[in-house]
Amino acid sequence: MKISLFTTIAVFAIFSSAVNAQTKSVNRGHSHNDYHQNIPLLQAYYAGMGSIEADVFLSPGALFVAHESTEIKADRTLKNFYLSPLASLYTSNGNHAFEKTDQKLQLVIDIKQDHMNVLNELIAELKNFGDVFNASKNPDAIKIVIRGDMPTPSNFKNWPDYIYFDGRPEIRYTPEELKYVAMISQDIKKYSLWNGKGVPTPADFAKLKKVIDDAHQLNKPFRFWATTDNPNTWIVLGRMGADWINTDHPERLAEFYEHQEKLTYTNPNPYQVYAPAYRNDGANKKVKNVILLIGDGMGLSQIHAGQIVNHGDLNISRIKNIGFLQTAAASSDNTDSAAGATAMATGEKTNNCYIGMGTDHRKRTNIVDTLNNFGV
Repeated sequence: MKISLFTTIAVFAIFSSAVNAQTKSVNRGHSHNDYHQNIPLLQAYYAGMGSIEADVFLSPGALFVAHESTEIKADRTLKNFYLSPLASLYTSNGNHAFEKTDQKLQLVIDIKQDHMNVLNELIAELKNFGDVFNASKNPDAIKIVIRGDMPTPSNFKNWPDYIYFDGRPEIRYTPEELKYVAMISQDIKKYSLWNGKGVPTPADFAKLKKVIDDAHQLNKPFRFWATTDNPNTWIVLGRMGADWINTDHPERLAEFYEHQEKLTYTNPNPYQVYAPAYRNDGANKKVKNVILLIGDGMGLSQIHAGQIVNHGDLNISRIKNIGFLQTAAASSDNTDSAAGATAMATGEKTNNCYIGMGTDHRKRTNIVDTLNNFGV
């Protein structure tokens, strides 16, 4: 039986032209719609997210955290949920956002409507906290970044210099306007329909990377939103160079980054595989020896993983004739060594704990002995 065991793995060609994978810090996580967490702010904060986002509406006398105006509740104010707790944490950390003084924090405020009055109310509320949120004067301050309903770029200068804005890649900012831009963000669906599995198509990968590179040319960090929230997406976005990693699950992202060195492996120098010539094919010569190599605990997933690590090629993938053997036990979904070895040696499934005999308790002949009886 002649089959092709593997298909070509395209990811290596794509990533070879991309930037090298960089080790991201959990402090580059962006907690999207953070107010929907079971414990707003604190879940993301103690997971180490460096960017936390809250949607706000202005209702008489205060800013309220909500995605829709119908969700507004009396106690869910920006001050109660974010500003006051952050100011308290800032003070307890010796005037730093986090206990680790090299970690920074930005509070992203998504204004749902009426940005003029919302910003005026926000500025009035921030005055109660001194320089805690004044990143223009205090390099250790928690940065305030505005997104959603925002002033036009030409009007950025009309607001205090500690109010920053979330930019867009399609807008051409003047050097003066760029001073007020904290980061550049965009919906990933504008560039690709990638579903977070595998990698984007080469064309989409190039488009996504270009928009990131363009932001970096302006010395601004970049974030995609509406991304699939899984480890593969986080890895691919990191390889593209995305600075902020969008997530609705800050604790999962934190766990991923904490263990990323154990979860990923990069082999920079693949070994050279053997290329057989098959020069004896069709020579009708008697086979002198048949050598059987059995990989313990080895299946297609392990072979596939090995091929990926070796940049898409293995000795085993060069074999012309390949067969498959099922070794599942007859008595259980989990196969032990006895039943597995018996299946390989006799060609017949049997019960766990049985060696060299069938489910009827009778001895079975090994395949090599059977073949020997035919003079093979």
